[in-house]
Amino acid sequence: MGFMGGIFKALGFESESKSKIQKKKKTKASFSLKKGRANRVDEIDGVPVYYPESFAQVKDFVDFVQEGKAVIISKENLSKEDGERVLYFLDGFVYGAKCKLINLAEENLLLILPEGMEVEE
Repeated sequence: MGFMGGIFKALGFESESKSKIQKKKKTKASFSLKKGRANRVDEIDGVPVYYPESFAQVKDFVDFVQEGKAVIISKENLSKEDGERVLYFLDGFVYGAKCKLINLAEENLLLILPEGMEVEE
C-alpha cells in the first residue's frame, strides 16, 4: 500500500492507488501506520501527522520542512477561521521555501514536501 492508500485507509476508505514519497535519490519511504492515544494516525508512509489546535502551533511544524522532512498537518482540531489562516500561512511558506503543498482528504490534511521530494503515483 502506498502513500495515498495509507491516507485513504486512515480515513476509512479503501484505495488501490499506489503512491510513494521519494527523494531525488529515489530512496523510498517505508510504510508505517501507528495509532495515537486518541486513535489518530501518527505517521502515514513514514511522514508524521500533526494535529495543531491553534494557528500558533503550525508555525513550529515548518521547521521540520526546513530541515528537509515532509509533514502532514491535519486541520480537524482547528476552527474554520484558524484553518483558513493555516492554509494562507502555509501557502506563503511553500512559495518562499520552494516546497510543495498538497491538499489531501478534502483539504483537512495538508502535505508539505520540502524541495527535492515528490509524490510518485
